[in-house]
Amino acid sequence: MKKVYKKKILITGKTGLLGSTFYRNYSHKYKIISYPHRIEDKKRLKKWLVNKDFSFFIHFAGITKNKNKIKYSFKKINTEASINILKTLVKSNIKNFNYFLFISTSHVYGYSTTKIKESKKTVPISHYGKSKKAVEDYIIKNRKYFNFKIGIARIFNFTGNKQQMGHFIPDITDKINNCLTINNINQFRDFIHIDDVCKAIDIMIMRKFEKTLNISSGKKINLIQIAKIIKKKKTNKNIKFDKKRGGDIFGNNNILRNLGLSQFKGINQIINSYKK
Repeated sequence: MKKVYKKKILITGKTGLLGSTFYRNYSHKYKIISYPHRIEDKKRLKKWLVNKDFSFFIHFAGITKNKNKIKYSFKKINTEASINILKTLVKSNIKNFNYFLFISTSHVYGYSTTKIKESKKTVPISHYGKSKKAVEDYIIKNRKYFNFKIGIARIFNFTGNKQQMGHFIPDITDKINNCLTINNINQFRDFIHIDDVCKAIDIMIMRKFEKTLNISSGKKINLIQIAKIIKKKKTNKNIKFDKKRGGDIFGNNNILRNLGLSQFKGINQIINSYKK
């Protein structure tokens, strides 16, 4: 019988929540090679890629929060290092390499009272969103110069085991344990299970999808509702939720559904995937 060889994927950010989950869920299907160094080190990246052989490159690595709130860190790590990876891959002429997937975020969008389509103008508010948009803009502007296909995955809210503080579900869990009043969460978001995110990524690389794709559940949920679900599991104490309205961000996932992902795990499964 002819031996079947797994396709090879190179990933950055294997130690992060999404990268590690993708590795765990799909290492049976692909031979996944993890880039072991800091992505800002240009010389090391160039040297490491010599004689490498892979078909796909998924760029998970980046920072989602900055404890010191320094704009330069987002620019250096999320923007400049990502653009350098693309430039280095163009020059390296990797054997069999034909598809690059850039992991972006719903934070490139501004607030919206309706479902956000991929065609919506990107007007990010946070430094994180701006740093990802800068890479997207570079990709779109320079597509004709790349010798491989590129997809952009705009991922909406997700959680998972041991997710770090700075994300909604870990943060709100902590507040429920320690506060009697919670403010600024009367707003709608779109939450998707991390396993469904990984399924969407798998679809994108298998199809070598070249456009921008919302990876979202397509459903909006008020953050107060999520907090109440968590509260019910954690405590009987009376917690007051401030009703002042904030901005909403929730996605239209019609393109993702047309690509083949039509079943999504519910909010309770999403919440239960987080364990401190």
